[in-house]
Amino acid sequence: MKKISTVTFHRAQNYGSVLQTYALQEFIKSIAKEKGADIDYVVVDVQPKTQSKLYSIYKKGFSLSNVVKNTVAFFNQKALKEKQNKFQNFLSEYVNLTDKYSTVDSLYQNIPTSDYFISGSDQIWNVRSADFEDYFYLDFVKNAKKISYAASFGPLKIDWDKYDAKKYADLLNQYFCISTREKGSANNVKQLTGKESEIHVDPTLLLSKEDFRKIQSSVNYKNGKYILLYCLESTKAQLKIVKAISKRLRLPVVITKYNNKNDIFNGFVKKYNSGPCDFLSLIDNAELIITSSFHGTAFSLIYKKKFYVLNGKTDNRISDILEKTNLLDRSIENIDEINKINLESVDFTKAEQFLDEQKQKSKDYLIKSLEF
Repeated sequence: MKKISTVTFHRAQNYGSVLQTYALQEFIKSIAKEKGADIDYVVVDVQPKTQSKLYSIYKKGFSLSNVVKNTVAFFNQKALKEKQNKFQNFLSEYVNLTDKYSTVDSLYQNIPTSDYFISGSDQIWNVRSADFEDYFYLDFVKNAKKISYAASFGPLKIDWDKYDAKKYADLLNQYFCISTREKGSANNVKQLTGKESEIHVDPTLLLSKEDFRKIQSSVNYKNGKYILLYCLESTKAQLKIVKAISKRLRLPVVITKYNNKNDIFNGFVKKYNSGPCDFLSLIDNAELIITSSFHGTAFSLIYKKKFYVLNGKTDNRISDILEKTNLLDRSIENIDEINKINLESVDFTKAEQFLDEQKQKSKDYLIKSLEF
């Protein structure tokens, strides 16, 4: 039996992070089944303290931002606690986890045995990230092959003079195969090691809507007559656009998370208790998706939804995938463009072709790197 262990952001209470963890697991298991390979696939269950604090319901400190967030949390604590539980239950039910490591040090003291360790996906190589740890570079692995799949350094350029470039270059040089998620991340690998790396799509794009429908809940709102808004940090200008679209289409707006102070008095339908399975269902049932998130865009493509991306052309990851799927017209840059908003069917012909090509490309890479 071949043992494969993955290290990723699976404990982040973020829909994209959790669902990409599940997607990579299922895609590799499907390849193994096709190849007749007997595998034991697990996700190394570590949660850094920094990550626990990042996703806690109440924030410590008395900054204005934390006071506002804690006030919102107080009035929505029941829903937020339910959401936390749903994330925990999702991991327990759908992800093959190792025994939990309560600290990063405990991982170093009791390293799991495996034939292959995978880094990825998500921004696990982003040394600037609040929940970054060196173990995402598999520094604890001694006697196994190290590979990565669609690992990302994040959307912004890293000034390696401020970090230990030699240390991370040495760790990357120990990898058997390296796959990154976008061109910028491949450039980081090139800068650090002088080596070329392959570029592959986020794991969520490796599964079909039928695959995700197997795990989604039955959550809905007004029989699908709603706009699902999914942003990570919405601006006042973006919310102004969303409200104008809502008024134009006469559809209510549903949100699943609190973003920032701009969300307090928006009048949207707040589904703060939504877990990963609920998120998939809300995507599937929505009349329209509006997002500024990469994963919001990805799931709109997977489910073939009518969708628009706020300022999609200014995000390299989003603009790249919109361009490759011939859907750049789905990006809205300012409120003057809302006249183009409609509920007409979207042509996903190019998107289907792109996703099929990327699935095969990723499959070929994983067969090679995992030596199936």
